[in-house]
Order: sequence, then C-alpha cells, then structure tokens
Amino acid sequence: MPGLYIDARHCVIRDDSVTTLDQIRNDGIGLAIWQRPASAIPQRARYALHQMPNHSSVTEDRPETAARALQADLPVAARPLAQDIRFLARRFANIAGIADVRIRLQLVKDDACRKFHVDAVGLRMLCTYAGPGTEWVDADGQVRILGLMQVAIFKGRAFPDQTPRVLHRSPALSRRPPRQRERLVLCIDDPAYFR
Repeated sequence: MPGLYIDARHCVIRDDSVTTLDQIRNDGIGLAIWQRPASAIPQRARYALHQMPNHSSVTEDRPETAARALQADLPVAARPLAQDIRFLARRFANIAGIADVRIRLQLVKDDACRKFHVDAVGLRMLCTYAGPGTEWVDADGQVRILGLMQVAIFKGRAFPDQTPRVLHRSPALSRRPPRQRERLVLCIDDPAYFR
C-alpha cells in the first residue's frame, strides 16, 4: 500500500518514506511502519544466513561499532544485509535519542513470543528479512502482518506517554508448512532496558 496512511484510532502511521519512523515519538502514534519493498535488499543476501542454521547474534555499542561486530559473524554474501542493519541502527539511535543500541539478528525456528504482548522497553524496531512477518492487532481486533522488509517501531510500556500500545507477536511457525518454519528477524533496542 504505497502512500501515507494515518489511522489515529488505531494509533498507526505507515508510509513508503523512511521519515515515517520518526513519527513514533509523537503522542497518539503507537506503531510507525516504513513500507519499503521486499526488493530493498537482494534476496541472496537475506537468505545467505540459511547457510548458518542456528544463527543468532546480539551486540551492544554505538550503531557503527555494533553493526560492524555483527557483520563479522555474517557470510560474505550477506554484506548488503549488514549495510542495512547499520543504516537502521543509526536511524533507531537518532529516533530514540540514545548513543548505544542493542542489535539482535536471529534465525527463528520456533514459536517464540507467540502471545500478543507489549514490550517492556521504550521503543523497539523490528524488521523481518526472511519468512513470515510480525503480527500486530489493530483497534478492531484484526490481526495484521508486517510485510517482508518493512521496518516497524513499536512503543513499549516504558515510553513516557499515554498513547495506547499496539499488541504484537511472532507468527506461530509450527503451524506452517515446513518451508515456512524459519524467519530471519532484526530487533533493535535501547540496551539500558537489558541491564
């Protein structure tokens, strides 16, 4: 769905411009979605991690340093992915007003985080690089799904405003056909919430 979409009742804003993510700091916005195309990162780069069946990396530092440390664990074919992670980490740090970020890149193969919830953080950025996207619930109780490569920032319980929070969860992989039981997920947070 290209073009700006604002639904104040659902506390959601989405658009095909990266600047949409900046709106998450505003009162009345609980979820900001940058609707970029799935082709934003070459498929071969996104799927290069399937060569590493149990890939999970977590790093905390300045965005550049954290992304560089994470890149060291990636196969050469995944370098475009590393560049995207660096860009998103810088963007998140700027939006959250923090110097350091916590980056988690994980190949998920189970039903982790399968219950709808609100995170115990201020802000959380999520992007699914491969597999089924994160599910979220609108104000009508409808389950929506973030598209592949779309970038979302959710307000968590610790964000200091009264905006209603948007419930979300990981999709249940065990109920899917075998070829759809993996997802490559990027999660960026403020590391202060993990200390």
